[in-house]
Amino acid sequence: MWAKRLAHVTGILLVVTACHKRARFEPLPGVAALPAPPVVAFPLPRVEPLPDRSVVIPPPVAPSPAAVALEQADRSFSAGAYDEAARAYENYLRLLSPGCPCDQELFRLGLSYALRRSPKPDWQRTTVVLNQLIREYPNSSFTALAKLILDLRSKLNHLAADTAVNTKQRDERIRQLTTELDRLKKIDSDRRKRP
Repeated sequence: MWAKRLAHVTGILLVVTACHKRARFEPLPGVAALPAPPVVAFPLPRVEPLPDRSVVIPPPVAPSPAAVALEQADRSFSAGAYDEAARAYENYLRLLSPGCPCDQELFRLGLSYALRRSPKPDWQRTTVVLNQLIREYPNSSFTALAKLILDLRSKLNHLAADTAVNTKQRDERIRQLTTELDRLKKIDSDRRKRP
């Protein structure tokens, strides 16, 4: 028992004093030894020589005119320059090849006409473009918004027309009452003049 404690204390002292002597390792009988881990060597990066002057590197491909027009239109629309955005979207739609989806661009073109400030919003063009969007892209996510805008504009037109009719009727009624009042004043004035 004392021998075990002495061995244990000696082991602890070796660890504590940081003795780096390695004990001899002997594999247990009947246990297969594990193979040594493989040595992994990473390959050095390959250095490419500069191309020969006889090799011609083609210049970068320029974006298509339609892509340039779309980028300009989106930039103008985001900046709130709706006149410029409308012109750029019109240009993009002219340059676009047939069959390409352009529902978002049609929607933004319609909004550009409606939101422009100089000289005033163009609701006629807005209506034409948004109706084209609804007709050509019935399943687009922009179709519901286009229908909502057209519905609200229609209601606003009806209210404006009703207001104009009401204003006209009111003005006519005021004119009639003024005429009647003038007639009554004249009658009263004539009655006072009689002895």
